[in-house]
Amino acid sequence: MTNRVRAALPFVLLVHFACGEDGFQNPNQPTAATPRPGRGARASAPAVPARRGTVTIGVYRPSDLTFYLRNTNDAGDPELTVAFGGKDDLPLVGDWDGNGTTTIGFFRPADSTFHLRDENTPGEPTVVVAFGLAGDLPLVGDWDGNGTTTIGVFRPSIGSFFLRNSNLAGEPEVTLKFGEAGDTPLAGDWDGNGTATAGLFRTPEKALFRLRASNVEAEPAETRVEFGEEGDVPVTGDWDNDGIATVGVYRPSSSTFLLRNMHAAGEPDVTAAFGRAGDLPVVGNWDGK
Repeated sequence: MTNRVRAALPFVLLVHFACGEDGFQNPNQPTAATPRPGRGARASAPAVPARRGTVTIGVYRPSDLTFYLRNTNDAGDPELTVAFGGKDDLPLVGDWDGNGTTTIGFFRPADSTFHLRDENTPGEPTVVVAFGLAGDLPLVGDWDGNGTTTIGVFRPSIGSFFLRNSNLAGEPEVTLKFGEAGDTPLAGDWDGNGTATAGLFRTPEKALFRLRASNVEAEPAETRVEFGEEGDVPVTGDWDNDGIATVGVYRPSSSTFLLRNMHAAGEPDVTAAFGRAGDLPVVGNWDGK
């Protein structure tokens, strides 16, 4: 795979979603409104999922194997600086323990292993798990809506996602045929229902995001958004804390994040310069707010 594709993949996240902002604090289950005393039963208020917090920018610097993380989506010095990983590792981030805070990790292509830390501090990984085959591309997300980010891979050779609902070795709980070689896999909670679903970023004909409504192959509904340009690295997250992950890109030529707050083509709602040449983007809710 090309260096550009390898660099793009881990930052979904979610990706959320890598992603994307999936896998951050689990939304509360909807509850009915309590009738007011003395007024009798009233119609329940519409259920509104709890917001997950604002996703903010960061970079991973392969030259010094260090994460540099910002708690706001603007230029400035990093609030967190964390050394983690080794040569050729691919950075990942997610809420591995479901506590509402995004923390660091990496995928090691040499042996197809995920190394995940529950704190944004240097140290040994909290979890090491083997998953996937040689040539697979990593992504992470909250696939079952339980508030915890878990592992997955995209297999370009057959255009398929393989997703686990726990950070343990085993067979995938979800297998989804979607995409093709050359696509960058994504994950995010595109509709605010608390569950991360798959997405793709495709160039060079045009910079196109394809965001699926479901991880069920028989339910093919998706949203398409044109945003970015050739050479951009996709990022996805809940930039405005409305509970919905939306699209963005990191432009390596200027070390700049360009973020949209809606699933529609248009000018970026946020433009923030951060990092330097050679850095790789990561996004997450680093402070749990």
